[in-house]
Amino acid sequence: MGYLRGKVWTFGDHVNSESIMASGYEGQMDLALAHVLEYYDPEFPKLAKPGDFIVGGRNFGASSGRPAGEVIREKGIKAIICESAGRVFFRNTWNMALPVLVCPGVRSKFEKGDEIEVDIDAGLVRVVKTGEVLKCEEIPWILKDIYKAGGMVGWIRSRRKEYKTLDQSEPPTKVLKDG
Repeated sequence: MGYLRGKVWTFGDHVNSESIMASGYEGQMDLALAHVLEYYDPEFPKLAKPGDFIVGGRNFGASSGRPAGEVIREKGIKAIICESAGRVFFRNTWNMALPVLVCPGVRSKFEKGDEIEVDIDAGLVRVVKTGEVLKCEEIPWILKDIYKAGGMVGWIRSRRKEYKTLDQSEPPTKVLKDG
């Protein structure tokens, strides 16, 4: 896959999902996009561009299972690189093809507006201004596959023939009756 390059938006520790996507914007993507992450950086919803990256501190995406990653993905952010991530947020974002790379020490290497290069498949982050390369925590193969398939739905669709429970090419032959 190779390196992707873009501009960095930086955020601190404990960025919670309720502040990424405020309550009341579910099902209203236009409003969610107009306010995404504004609690932490009022410029982000106005100036973030497709192809940008987020570099965060510890516990990024903490809290509820709110679909906060969806609005970040719709904003066009290519990946989130952080010290650590909320577990539900981490898994949900990979399921929608938005990678979250956990890379201890990454936050101190970047300032807002810096250039970054990220090799998602290899789990590498390059600090363009210094040339330093950071190794992120190992990404499980299945998350890489889900990402490459465009998300969990694409991954399942690509494997329908591998699992009888996913094969819907023929109607059921036996109908179960109550009692």
